Amino acid sequence: MPLPTVHVLLATYNGARHLPQQWASLEAQQGVEVVVHIGDDGSRDDTVAVLQRLEAARSGAVREVRWMHAPPRRDAGRSFMLLLAHAIAECPQAQWFAYCDQDDIWLSGKLAAAVEVLAPRSASAPVLYGGRTLAVDEDDREQGLSPLFVQPPCFRNAIVQNIMGGNTMVMNRHAAELVAASAGTAVVTHDWFTYQIVSGAGGLVHYDPRSWLRYRQHAHNAIGSNLGWRALWDRFVRMLHGEFRSWNEVNDAALSARVDSLVPENVQVLRAFQQARSAPSAWTRLAWLRRSSVFRQPRSQQLMLFVACLLRRV
Repeated sequence: MPLPTVHVLLATYNGARHLPQQWASLEAQQGVEVVVHIGDDGSRDDTVAVLQRLEAARSGAVREVRWMHAPPRRDAGRSFMLLLAHAIAECPQAQWFAYCDQDDIWLSGKLAAAVEVLAPRSASAPVLYGGRTLAVDEDDREQGLSPLFVQPPCFRNAIVQNIMGGNTMVMNRHAAELVAASAGTAVVTHDWFTYQIVSGAGGLVHYDPRSWLRYRQHAHNAIGSNLGWRALWDRFVRMLHGEFRSWNEVNDAALSARVDSLVPENVQVLRAFQQARSAPSAWTRLAWLRRSSVFRQPRSQQLMLFVACLLRRV
């Protein structure tokens, strides 16, 4: 039987230093064939030239490369959303899609593991796979695994927390079309919105407790690691300064624009959460938050959610 083909969405910006190592890990994927869709965001280094050399020399799992030509300086989330819409339009037979950061290193079984989990359940419903990452530093020295989330992924969690990095995500065409329908909409991050809209539409979301990639941490990460108490404290301070509330405003607008795609019970969750954000009384906001049943993981994050609600920082 032919191998499944995964369409990998690679958004790049000044990534020349690390791209050869990431590309080698794409070529080394086992059990799948890979089509790489590239969208560069106006790199000022040798990123495009490096990619062109890698494309010309491809010899492993990467069977085809397609370039998206769009105005530069979009930001990472916008680039990924446009890439997804572009890949869907360019490849009407494509069934599997994966986000790809420019500076990670994928283990050889990453894509096959995701397809193996999702394929039996993907005939007529949106399905999304994601999981943990192993953080490494600039020189690929291991820093530790991302937190292990134990509660099943669902919209009640997705509305206030993203538990899966985009670099871990693989989705079927049904899920990709759901996401790409918001390609022209402002979102906080492409991966968080992907988790929200797929779970909100009643799709299957699978969280893998294993890590299949090495997530490189450096000064230019769009989103950093969430390891350790320092990261937790940093998030708490940013919540107090209103960042979490501003994120929720963007997410609220994006989800409200797609409310017809949500299943009825998740529309109710969204409406209750909107009341928890807007009610004038702190205790009324808390009551609506409890009614919504939204939650963050682990308990320390749930406590922060309650504090944010009391302070009107949700």
